[in-house]
Amino acid sequence: MNTSTADHLQPGPAWSGGFVAERLKVRIHSDPGSAVAVQDLVGLALRRNPKRAHLLVSKVLAKHVPTEPALVIAAGELLGAFVARQLSRLTYDAGDRLAMPIYAVPDQALADAATQLATVLQSPTGHRADAVAALAGAVAGMRTQLAGAVVLGYAETATGLGRLVANALGAYYIHSTRHATPGIPSAAGFEEGHSHATSHSLAPTDPHWFDGAGPVILVDDELSTGSTVINTIRELHALIPHPVYVVAALIDLRSDTDRARFDALADELGCRIAVAALGTGRVELADDILDQAAELLATLPQPVVAAEEPGRLSMLELAAQDVAPVRSDRFGNAAPPQEATIALVAGQVAEHLSSLALRGPVVVVGTEENMFLPLAVADVLAAMLPEIAVRFSTTTRSPIVPLARDDYAIAGALTFASHDLTTDGPGVRFAYNLNGPGQRPGTIVVFPEPGTNRQAVLQGDPATDLPPLAGALRTAADDVVVVLLPADAPSATATKDQP
Repeated sequence: MNTSTADHLQPGPAWSGGFVAERLKVRIHSDPGSAVAVQDLVGLALRRNPKRAHLLVSKVLAKHVPTEPALVIAAGELLGAFVARQLSRLTYDAGDRLAMPIYAVPDQALADAATQLATVLQSPTGHRADAVAALAGAVAGMRTQLAGAVVLGYAETATGLGRLVANALGAYYIHSTRHATPGIPSAAGFEEGHSHATSHSLAPTDPHWFDGAGPVILVDDELSTGSTVINTIRELHALIPHPVYVVAALIDLRSDTDRARFDALADELGCRIAVAALGTGRVELADDILDQAAELLATLPQPVVAAEEPGRLSMLELAAQDVAPVRSDRFGNAAPPQEATIALVAGQVAEHLSSLALRGPVVVVGTEENMFLPLAVADVLAAMLPEIAVRFSTTTRSPIVPLARDDYAIAGALTFASHDLTTDGPGVRFAYNLNGPGQRPGTIVVFPEPGTNRQAVLQGDPATDLPPLAGALRTAADDVVVVLLPADAPSATATKDQP
């Protein structure tokens, strides 16, 4: 494990959080026992959000930073192995309701994998293929099977991460959603106070999805105060009490007071609550950080992106007779999309790219909650195209300030209209680090939400002056390929398959 304490308040190119750390006096402290140093896992950027000034920009989540798909998968599954270790350490005294053997990866193997992850993150981005491959190999044998466990990921940021943790545990998976789900009633809902879009709901098609007594694993990209998790556990425990909850996050930055709130909740509800994280520590913020951020934003120049000839646009539309319809994890799934489906889609994409005289690098782009399937396709595509750099990222609702500096995490921003049906209606969406100095990929392959029609991607929302998704991406690459997949539209009477 990492045994050094790191306090970061520095400018300069060594860390992609240096600018914000210096100007807003943000101090990141990694715990001595943190598996991976927090500053290796994240950079910093400025939010356009009156509730929170800064954003921790993950280097392994691929939400805002195009990242090697194998690295994203390895980090997520490593987090799943940390969850298994936490479960194995808990003593269950719930009247034998939770009598299950739990395989835990040996501590030394977890420490070695965490060290390898740190080695990847400390290596120059363009020269770490061997280190990423070694990490993926180390994590590959760490999967286990937790029949009866339920994994819940948080929209929108952790929908893909939650699926990776569920894969590592062989568990049932559902993520919260902000999508409209006609005909599917909400089973639970909760609020995320600091988010740009606060309301979440759960819309499982199986009315018995939460009936078991197995552990419940809640997955998010970061824990700051833990308030959202506390709200969720209260809501779920009122629905059906469970004896054990494990909270999994890439980084855990709760204060001692916030950690005590978890202990108090466990005592109050008569359950056990544990936390698993790759990086642990805390963030120290100035009392007037919101005022400082507002002043800083007022002084920053507006980003100027050199005009480029719009890239070529092509559509790859796969019908139900071409590929199995995709069922969203927001409705709950006992298993991820079949490997045969992922391989088929990747093969179709590779064939389409070859017809275009492929230009690299390639960035596969998921859209908001639609993260795991495009990530899995990107990983297979990277293996099929070993001479081409393949990266993965996704679009987001979060408004972030772009700034072209080496010591800042977000170099460029694209803005466009939403293309899917959400509970709060149409809105503005973003994609980051696809434009700006040195960011432009040769080819973007974008995966709208399965079931999306062509017009939504090509025309956007006529009620706004925002460009559509395809139009915005065309400004950022030589070629843009829109992959439209069929959706499996579930019904409220569907039942959950057993893993």
